[in-house]
Amino acid sequence: MAKLIFTYGAMDAGKTTSMLQVAHNYDSKGLTPRVFTYRGCDKAGECFCRLGVSRPSDMFDKEYSFLALDLSNVAVVLIDEAQFLTNRQVFELGEIASCRNIPVMCYGLRTSWQAHVFEGSSALFGLADELREIRTICSCGKKATMAHRTCDTTTNSDEDLGQDKYISVCRECWLKLNGYCR
Repeated sequence: MAKLIFTYGAMDAGKTTSMLQVAHNYDSKGLTPRVFTYRGCDKAGECFCRLGVSRPSDMFDKEYSFLALDLSNVAVVLIDEAQFLTNRQVFELGEIASCRNIPVMCYGLRTSWQAHVFEGSSALFGLADELREIRTICSCGKKATMAHRTCDTTTNSDEDLGQDKYISVCRECWLKLNGYCR
């Protein structure tokens, strides 16, 4: 049976870079990866990482059905920005792994800038066969686990995207930056 794998980490940890490396590995063996990223991201039609590596990707949104895909020649399904998946979509991806025997590898954030677990991440933590954490560091040198929003915080949307709007921080720095530590 193929696995449903969730690789998660804070921003700038290298999740997309890792996913693009997996896609390259499949390509180099003559196997077809199917790459997806969230339609709401600034990655429209292309999956790219901060190191400058990119590749065309399919887009998903909250209404997208992964079960409707023709996966007859696909060796692996790769999902970037998996935190934006719905519960239904995560179960569809689990079905693809279990019933169609196609590995599904999802990459995304654990929590929002408000420290809320994303719907897709929560479902993946519950359903995935394997969880993998990619680590990065805070400017203080500790392990970064949170995202701090550096721009206007009057909107509470967790889908206000843009890599220039957030920094990765440890919990202690996040608490201080958000006025919790007095």
